[in-house]
Amino acid sequence: MDDVRSAFCMRLWLGIVWSLLVVDAGSAKDLRIWEITIATPDMISVEIRDPNFGRGEIIKLEDPLNEPVGEWIEYGDTWGMVVGPERSNLRLADTPPAELLDRAVIDQADEYQFNGQPAITSVYRKSLPYDSGFYRSSSGRSQTAAAMKHQVFLKLNRSLEPGTHTLSWPGDLFPETTFTYDPSKTRALGIRSTQAGHAAEDHSKKAFLAVWVPGGPNAGAVDFGSYGLDRFSILDDADSVVYSAEIKLKSLPDAEEPWNGLGSPLIDYAALGEPPVPVTGIETSGAASITIPGHDFQTGERIVLQRLSGAEDAAAVFATVGAVSLETIEILDSQLPLPATVAPGATARRAYSASRAGTYVFEMDYSDWLPTQNGNYRIRVDGLGVSDVFQVSSDHWKEIGKTAVGGLYNHRSGIALDGRFGFERPAAFVPGLNVEIAESVLPLSFSSHGKLGLVPFEDAVNSTWRNGKPAGAGYWGGYMDAGDWDRHIVHLRVSRLFLDLLDYLPADRLSTSYGIPKSSELLDPELYTGTADLPDLLHEAIWTIDFFRRLQGPDGTIRGGIESAGHPVLGTASFLETLPVFTYAPDISSSYTYAAIAGSLARHLEIHGKSDLAAVYLDSAFRAWDAAEVGLSDMDTFYADAIAGLVAGAYSNSDGWPEIRSKLEEEAETRRVVAASSLYRTTGEQRFRTAAEEQLRGNWDLYQEKSDAAWDYINSSKTDSGIRKSLESLFKSETALLLEAQETNTYPSMKHPYAPAGWGQGGPPNSGMAQLAMRTHLLTGDNAIIGLVLDTLNGLLGANQTGMSLMTGVGARQILHPLHEDHRAMGVHAPPGITIYGWAPANAFAYGWIFGPSWSPLAEVGLKSQSQNTKVEPSRFAIPYFENLIEFPGVIIQQEYTVHQTIGPVAALAIYLDGQIDAD
Repeated sequence: MDDVRSAFCMRLWLGIVWSLLVVDAGSAKDLRIWEITIATPDMISVEIRDPNFGRGEIIKLEDPLNEPVGEWIEYGDTWGMVVGPERSNLRLADTPPAELLDRAVIDQADEYQFNGQPAITSVYRKSLPYDSGFYRSSSGRSQTAAAMKHQVFLKLNRSLEPGTHTLSWPGDLFPETTFTYDPSKTRALGIRSTQAGHAAEDHSKKAFLAVWVPGGPNAGAVDFGSYGLDRFSILDDADSVVYSAEIKLKSLPDAEEPWNGLGSPLIDYAALGEPPVPVTGIETSGAASITIPGHDFQTGERIVLQRLSGAEDAAAVFATVGAVSLETIEILDSQLPLPATVAPGATARRAYSASRAGTYVFEMDYSDWLPTQNGNYRIRVDGLGVSDVFQVSSDHWKEIGKTAVGGLYNHRSGIALDGRFGFERPAAFVPGLNVEIAESVLPLSFSSHGKLGLVPFEDAVNSTWRNGKPAGAGYWGGYMDAGDWDRHIVHLRVSRLFLDLLDYLPADRLSTSYGIPKSSELLDPELYTGTADLPDLLHEAIWTIDFFRRLQGPDGTIRGGIESAGHPVLGTASFLETLPVFTYAPDISSSYTYAAIAGSLARHLEIHGKSDLAAVYLDSAFRAWDAAEVGLSDMDTFYADAIAGLVAGAYSNSDGWPEIRSKLEEEAETRRVVAASSLYRTTGEQRFRTAAEEQLRGNWDLYQEKSDAAWDYINSSKTDSGIRKSLESLFKSETALLLEAQETNTYPSMKHPYAPAGWGQGGPPNSGMAQLAMRTHLLTGDNAIIGLVLDTLNGLLGANQTGMSLMTGVGARQILHPLHEDHRAMGVHAPPGITIYGWAPANAFAYGWIFGPSWSPLAEVGLKSQSQNTKVEPSRFAIPYFENLIEFPGVIIQQEYTVHQTIGPVAALAIYLDGQIDAD
């Protein structure tokens, strides 16, 4: 516990120590200058932060309240929201910033004085949220809001010379500021490098040099080559140069990226530099056109249309200008449908196409630098400035893996979190303690979270689906998914990752301690007696597998998980849940899925000398397999209650069942092969080999769990040589495609080339891509694969165009408020070890309730008084994809995560990299 915590603190400190903090950071009440950096040789960058929120907390009252959950009541000199099933808790309001930066004043270039002279020729600014909170608004409703950070670029009339300088601010916003520019100590904003570090043996060590200036010349693209910056160095703690190499151009602003997952190799952006013009009319019958009196658009230009449907329409429609007249323009190939009428406030402006970076990206490759000793280092772009400090340590990837494993621990349901990984929380979702769990006859496959998507998951507890039975006392455990409390069968992907690591890693790595509890400490002590000597990775896998074992019915079937009937209520922590909680009905696919993982666990337990426990899980796997086989053979009978529910609730009529059954059968057949391959690898029984080979010799692929089936078959004792070779070739060809995509990707990514961007495809590799990389590397030994894994993880940890670490607990500039509802409700820091989804297409998070009128937290229209200074600037649709990270929990597609899409895969890949150090 102490080692994990100290490692986290050390990484955080190392990221900050070399930053040039020009003034004291101040208290939470102060508008403050956070940092001055060098952007280009003739441009400095100042980060200014609005005050952060004062945190409220959850308090316990002596007596229950009469007011309903969610209502605000006065409590002393503040307000508190009633929370909890007994209405005996208050969530005290956060305190929003009392002072915001006056953006109109900070943007006045002619009001600055630099060294006593008017040397600032232009001011450019990007304003994004960094903190958030919620409180009672003046109308009595719950209000969420953000505190902003402002990157202010000050263009000088000459290159900045080393030495001490003074800066006087317009409108006396701040006292005169003195700072020192030293190219060997001052942080260069554009050096995008790991904020965590490397192991000396890493095959790939890369950083990038990139700056985009909002509203600047050349659509904000900065060409560092034009400044003659062509070399970089690595400095040690004593400022000695230990490595030097050439900076190379990686990508141009208009370089096409055919594998970006966005439907087009370039992205449309709103152009800056001229104001948008009003759209007053629209015609969609026949040739589409819009009315824009006095426009000067030309045929063939790209334009962007916004607020066509009013204040709450936060999307953008990009289109091409067709024929033009004095007041109208024809609209061609619009990316989104046009509304029949146009609302007041609709606008148009010019657009242009560029890469996801939107600027020149230069690469600094120091892969052939082999440090001779551990320590702290910085990258220096000669003639510009330095990066954050990073560590070189033989334990580097082990420590990153520990932090990520801690992120999984911090999502365990059903136990009190004891702070061993930097986060404490009472036990949540324990039947009879703080929640009652009802049985539902709705299978996961039928719900909006399953294959069919027919039934909103919230409906699972209504009269159509609730059978009146309480769930068993053993229905607790598993991982909370993310911003929700659900525990789904898909979370077994994490267990599969850790079980496979036991096969992948060298023997000495299996004894590594990750600081997690032993199974006998939290689970059935009798069942798990004598298992303390098992590898921690095996204990972590057991945590979720045991949860689903306890969800197994007497007939062997497996339920798809446990869920609340709605998304978390703002301000309500998991241990104070007030929504109904239910367990899904058993389904065939979940039963096969569990049979596969339980069979794999039995194999590993046998390997580690735990035959009795292995027999328990193998028997459980057999019962799940047999139950699924019975269900698959007669789906009408198996799903009779669910079919009746569909008809009774008018979700479908009886005539729709054949099509539904066909989709369920397709899903179940895939899961059947996965289970058969796993059980064949474990037992060698011919019945499982036959079931697996029937499908594997056909048109198989490696999507998610289908990769497990292929891998288990390849590693079974006896195989068909033709099937085996075909599957091995499939791993190699899929990975070759992934590596090929990097030739045109601006920044390295393990996103599958054909996968759409967004919802888990922003930055972190999902479990399927993590497994693909590790498995193909084991088959081929190709170090290019390890290089891509290294580049991807380093990208998540700071070597990206935002300069942010997307993992909580790691980095000088790290994500602070992901969509983790417990920390928001409790008013505490987010747990370490969470890796968020990251970047997504701007239209995919055009949420009107966030970027809408004045009541929205990041209001863009209908603004009043001080709220004029709370919006994202420049326009969200003008910010390049890789710059457009909105650090606000409500931007779900970016700020959410899951245990199986981000946290688990990052943990597994880091641990795998740690194992490669010895393997080399």
